[in-house]
Amino acid sequence: MPSIDTSDSRDAAPDPPDAAFDAADPPDAFDTKRGTARFEDGTFVVEDSVSGYARSLYRGYWRSDAWWRKAIFVGYVFWLVVAIGWSMQLLGRLVQRDADPIWAAGGAGVVAALLLALWLVNYLRGYRSPDRIALAEIESVSATRGETGLTRPRLVLTYRDGEATRKRRVNLPSLSMPDGDETYERAVAAFAERGFDVDR
Repeated sequence: MPSIDTSDSRDAAPDPPDAAFDAADPPDAFDTKRGTARFEDGTFVVEDSVSGYARSLYRGYWRSDAWWRKAIFVGYVFWLVVAIGWSMQLLGRLVQRDADPIWAAGGAGVVAALLLALWLVNYLRGYRSPDRIALAEIESVSATRGETGLTRPRLVLTYRDGEATRKRRVNLPSLSMPDGDETYERAVAAFAERGFDVDR
């Protein structure tokens, strides 16, 4: 006759995760407009790219169940196609043999100057750099929720850079996206639970 194991089989099962402890852990990462931001070894790291922005739009709008979000994504794609088509048409005219070289050079110079000016303005305002900031150097964090369809949620980090004080702005996903509100709250919580008094 087979023996019967009277021990409680539940003792052999692995302990369930401590839900209360897990919930208390501060978020280690959150989405941004153009990628992700994370906390790593006492450092705040921002990873932004054009491909990250494209993935954000695809996940937030096209994969949504709401038709109007899909329409927004189609609008982005449409204007991108129009912009590329217009640029190619302009380039074709500039390289035509009978095109005025002075006019062509001037037009190309104006376009290059506008792109450079836009990049420089974003750089000076703190939208492009730095990509890594030590948490010990951050003096304050402010958060703006924004208005749906008008302004984007964002964080502004004031940090020390040697003898200077600078700002790093981090744009968050639009509130029109399904997880827009949740991502904003997650970003605020990530700093608040690490001891920062987030100004809202």
